[in-house]
Formats: sequence, C-alpha cells, structure tokens
Amino acid sequence: MFKKLLKRLKSSEFIVNVSKLTSATSIGQLSAILTAPILYRLYEKSSYGTLGLYMAITGVVGVFSTMQYLQTILLEKEAKNALTALWLNRLLNTGFALVIALVILIFHNHIAFWLKNPAIHRWLWLIPVSIFFSGQNEILRVWANRCQEYNILTLNGILTSILIPVFSISLGLLYRGNDLGLFVGLVIGQCAPALILFFSLRRKHDFGQLKEHTHKLIPFAKSNKMFPIYSLPSEFVNRFTNQLPVFMLNQYAGAGAVGVYNLAVRMLGLPIQFIGNAISTVFQQRAAKDYKETGSCRNIFLKTFKTLGVISLVPVIIILSFGPTLFSTIFGAEWYDAGRYAQVLILLFAGKLIVSPLSYMFYISKKLKEDFYWHIWMLVSNSALFLILFRLDWDVRNILLIYAVNYTLIYLIYLFRSYQFTIRSSDTLETQ
Repeated sequence: MFKKLLKRLKSSEFIVNVSKLTSATSIGQLSAILTAPILYRLYEKSSYGTLGLYMAITGVVGVFSTMQYLQTILLEKEAKNALTALWLNRLLNTGFALVIALVILIFHNHIAFWLKNPAIHRWLWLIPVSIFFSGQNEILRVWANRCQEYNILTLNGILTSILIPVFSISLGLLYRGNDLGLFVGLVIGQCAPALILFFSLRRKHDFGQLKEHTHKLIPFAKSNKMFPIYSLPSEFVNRFTNQLPVFMLNQYAGAGAVGVYNLAVRMLGLPIQFIGNAISTVFQQRAAKDYKETGSCRNIFLKTFKTLGVISLVPVIIILSFGPTLFSTIFGAEWYDAGRYAQVLILLFAGKLIVSPLSYMFYISKKLKEDFYWHIWMLVSNSALFLILFRLDWDVRNILLIYAVNYTLIYLIYLFRSYQFTIRSSDTLETQ
C-alpha cells in the first residue's frame, strides 16, 4: 500500500512540481531560521522597526508598479500575447520606479516627518531601487511559472533567502549598533535574484525586443483594463490592510513595538514561504489550465485545500503551546513579547496559509469586482478596530487579537466563495 502511494505521488505532476520548489527552497529557509537568532542579537528592536516600516512602504507603494497587469502573463492563452503582457509589465515597472524617485527627490523631508521615524530618513532613497528590482523579479517569476521553469524558480528562492542574512550579519558585525546591514542586505537580496532570474530565462526563452510589441501595448492594456480598474485597488487595499498594524504601531506605540511585531510576523510567515508559496505557484498554473480547458478546477482546489489544512496544524499547535518560551529562548529574553504576539496571530496566519493560494480563483473566474469589495471591507473594518482600540488605550496584544479574529472571519468567507468559483458558470462564460 505504501509503495502504491509513493508511486502515485511520483507520477503526480502537481506533487512533483511542488516538491521541486519546496525541497530546494527549504535550504534557503533553513538558512533564514539558523541565522535569525544571530541577526536579532546584532540589531536593536528599533532598527527592525525602521526596516519593517520601510518594507511596508515599498510593499504598499509597489502595488502600482505593474498596475496589476502581472496576472495577464499567466492567464493569456497565446504565447505571443503573453510576451506582450511581459513587456507591458516591465515597461510599467520601470516607469513607476522613476516616478517614485522623482517624488522622493521633491518631498523627501516631508515624507520622513510624516512617518514619525527619523531613522528612516536616509533610507528613503533606496525605495525606487527596491520597487524596480522587486517588480522585475515578480514579473519574471510569473513568466517562469507559465513556462513551468520550476528549477529556475527554486534557485531564485534560495538566493533571496540566503543573500539577505549573509550580508546583514557580515555588516552587522562590522558596524555594531548601525542598521546599515539590514538595509544593504535587503536591497542586495532584491537585486541579485532578479538579475540572475533574467539571464537564466533569457538563455532558454526568446523575449524578443520591446519595439516588436510597442504597437500592441495600448490595445492589450485596454482589452485587460479590468485588472487596473478592479484588481489594482483591490490589491492596494489588501497590501495596505496587511501592513496596517505596522503603520498603526509606528504611530501609536513606536518603532520598538513594530520591531517586536515584525519578528512575530516573520516567524509565523515561514510556513507560507516554506511551502505555501510553492503550492500556490503550482496551484495557480494548474488551476488556470484546468479551468480554461475543462471549465472546472475543483479537484485540484480540494486537493490543495486538504494539503494546506494538514500543514497548518503543526505551527498552530507549536505556537499556541510554546510561543513566548520559544521566542525568548531562540532570540533572547528581550523578544519574549514577540512570542506573545505570535500566539494571538497564529490562527490568522494559518488561515492565510490555506486561503491565499486558493483565493486565486477570484482572478481565474474574473470576479475582480467582488474581490475589490471584500478588500474594502477588510481595510475599513480593521482600520476602525485599530483606531478605536488604540484610542481606548488597549494593550497591543489584545488589539492584535481582535484584529486577527476579524481577519480570520473574512478568510472563511473567501474560502467559501473561492470554492464556488471552481466551476465555470454561464455568466463567466459570457465575459471570457
């Protein structure tokens, strides 16, 4: 029976592709886990708070870098149209990075004052660099996924996970008490993988030249206008909502609280980075393919749901039982509160691990308007909770608990609706 099961797993294209991404990416994640105790002893809570604020800004602002035309690379049936989508995204990303550089040049001092974090002042100049290379990396990763270049994607994931801690530790030892290593490590970890991914794909795929697609860009953008109209504001609201605790903690509790929160979030996010992203990458390609060819992807949806559900049980049990003890033992006594934050956030992250990959059904079934409305509700409800509870002077841990409960309820709704979208309806057929 075991041999039959093993044979079945080996013959499953889905399992094989997930294994490729997961097995090699685990090397990078292992490196991140092993180096984290060193890193969190080299830098202060406030330094990690400043880094967290920087990453929140680039993450939220960066959503505009491709105007959300990114998914068209994977969803287009014809290869020539996918290439047009590729060039459109690369051009938009480059132009947006230049615009952000100009904005920072003009409003640099005003931005630093508004953020209420003087330490971030000198790092604002790196934002256009982060947006450009992160955007190019994301674009090329979607292209690699379309072409099922999972070996290349695996190498890309390993580089990102290894380069950041290596440079951060090295510079942290050289410049003790300086946050230089954190920011240089982050930027190098964004630049190098994007460049390596580009040259690796160029050796196997002919992207052509921009001039070959120039006359197609505007018509293509118009024909896919639903993405900037509905998906762009939806994704912006989603990212802003995800980073809402960072902005709120920075305003009401200071950079130190942001640093503690970011450690909790980073550790809880490891299962998502370790296997969730790998499963999500393969699920997106397989679900889009099945949906286009047969009108249904329910089988792969249920298979993915069961897999993620089982995986999520492990971190939930560990964190709920030993969270504060684990964090204080591994990272030092000063990070005890990160373990307490992790305990109230763990159910939210378990929900994210399960639902985030499966919610890609909103893209596949082109239910972007509904997706946008739900994201608006996420932002409004969570913003109201934070503003009210902070002004009532609640404890940070209790505020995060209410935030997590609200988010988890929304994830349950997303899961139910995503399941309903796995079979193409007549109204969907008419729009495609």
